Amino acid sequence: MTQVDKGIRVGNCIIDLLVVAFIIVSAGYLISLVYPQIIDSNSPALDVFGSTIFFLYYFVLEFFTGKTIGKMLTKTVVVDKNGNKPKILNLIVRSSARLIPIEGFSFMFGPTGFHDLISGTRVIKINKATVNKIVVDPI
Repeated sequence: MTQVDKGIRVGNCIIDLLVVAFIIVSAGYLISLVYPQIIDSNSPALDVFGSTIFFLYYFVLEFFTGKTIGKMLTKTVVVDKNGNKPKILNLIVRSSARLIPIEGFSFMFGPTGFHDLISGTRVIKINKATVNKIVVDPI
């Protein structure tokens, strides 16, 4: 089980950030029609809203599919340190760790980012054996 290289991880990150930004802007616009204070830069509501969407995007997709949209496009998947589907707690920690302000730079200092290191997960290339193992193993 070999982890994917940093180039693929950067590609995943860029794709996912674009998707999350689209979701935040679209949902933020719709919510602002009812709650206009959300777009006030002095209000913490926008930060809380953005962080919540960011967390939920990663957590929900990785919990149900093991992949975000970026990972789907690059044919990669999140697994635990043994190559199995991560437990819910691993994914909560993984998604929460992404909210650490310097987390995006953590790949510069080692082979994995904080969200992988702290949660005991990794990203690997999908192959037939990987798909079978992840689908069969319980949460």
